Amino acid sequence: MVSIYIQTLSTEKIGIIEEENRVKELIIDRPTMTNQVGNIYLAKIITIEKGLQAAFVDFGDEKLGFLQRKEIPKARKDANKPIESVITEGQRILVQVEKEAYQTKGARLTANLTIPGINIVYLPYGNYVAVSKKLSEQMRLDLRKEIDSIRQDEEGAIVRTSAKDNPIDMTLNEFIHLRQQWKLLEEEIRKLSAPSCIFNDQTVPDRLIRKFSPVDVKEIYVDSSDEANRIRSNFPSLEGVVHWDRNFENRLSLSINQLIEQVANPTVQTESGVELIIEQTEAMTVIDINTAGFTGKRNKEQTFVNANVEAAIEVAKQLRFRNLSGIIIIDFIDMSSSFGKEKVIKALKKELVKDAVRTEVFGFTKLGLLEMTRKRESQTLPYLLLDSNQSENKKFSSMTRAYMLERELLQYQASQSEALYIEIAPNVYKTFIKEVALEKLKESIKQEIYIKINKSIEAYHIKLVGTTELITEHLSSISNDSIDKLF
Repeated sequence: MVSIYIQTLSTEKIGIIEEENRVKELIIDRPTMTNQVGNIYLAKIITIEKGLQAAFVDFGDEKLGFLQRKEIPKARKDANKPIESVITEGQRILVQVEKEAYQTKGARLTANLTIPGINIVYLPYGNYVAVSKKLSEQMRLDLRKEIDSIRQDEEGAIVRTSAKDNPIDMTLNEFIHLRQQWKLLEEEIRKLSAPSCIFNDQTVPDRLIRKFSPVDVKEIYVDSSDEANRIRSNFPSLEGVVHWDRNFENRLSLSINQLIEQVANPTVQTESGVELIIEQTEAMTVIDINTAGFTGKRNKEQTFVNANVEAAIEVAKQLRFRNLSGIIIIDFIDMSSSFGKEKVIKALKKELVKDAVRTEVFGFTKLGLLEMTRKRESQTLPYLLLDSNQSENKKFSSMTRAYMLERELLQYQASQSEALYIEIAPNVYKTFIKEVALEKLKESIKQEIYIKINKSIEAYHIKLVGTTELITEHLSSISNDSIDKLF
């Protein structure tokens, strides 16, 4: 079972998946990471292209979205009706983003809306019920019959594979809950003008939570009481395992900032001493395996095979932890036997099964390199965290440092200290002021924050914590022109 930790008080939202006392996934959601897929907008039809049988739609993005005829529920009812007979220019319309804008192309939209749940997807205008083929035939029949009996008007549903682990009543209750959620959205729409976002499918926490069946979730810890209540409301089947703990990092073996340090470190060493060196380039990720401190009691070939098997398991874990994707080349320690290579591939595939992201292992090349791919769903964490302007000896970007400082400051929520004095690099300070939600931070912590820009340091340093008297006494020896009181 998994434990989920969610940090939402910080500007950069964090999700952590822990299983078997190890962090398996670290999810980072920054305000600058625009992920519109799944979001629903109240939009306006700008132009209709009869030749394309499509419309260009203003949904609030820089580029107009593209809506094809087949993506409009009214047009789906009658295949002979042209798009201009079902929508008009200037009309308000609800659309959902299917694919984000790319280069010169606008986002691809649909008016066949979906409201996702854990076991079921609610379709306001679907008018059909589909059930995962991975469920037993009897369960598929029962679910379809039960949902059909409570469906209203044109609504429909798609039942997910995760429903197989839960009672049918739980899935039905989720359907009713999603219907109620949609009704509330419909009420909001009446008050809004186009374009407006009416449903934001957040990466953290919503998409993160939906990755797991309720029976697989042991506990969810959230740093905000308001967010904990919202999760309980949106995911009733998980209500009993959601807990508010603003200092949940104390429950983890490593803090969030320490986990981020791990992600950025290209070197990983297993308990037995096998070493992985992970290098990410624009074209691919290359992982070099070394025996390092690994020793075996058998012959040399067997030692190498054992080291590679252990490395293969760790590789799979690191791909998931760092969210590495695309082409991946693994340079294992040379093995002469085909049996050894098969054993390594088997171990790798067995561990990859635990990864929800699709992977494909192609096997060893003639040069002894193992080729595989992992589906790209979002930015890899090293790419997100590190300064892309440095080709060598990559360090954290100023944005990463700014968010790390914010998290450290949030650790003082329960502290009795009255003030903090911080020295900070100019670029980190500039980013901190620009990117961090300072008003929200001020509400979360009660301390006075004094900052001095220091050009000789790389990031930041919390130099002094204590009473206001202690801090002001220390600052009296420093030129006031160089001190900035944040709040």
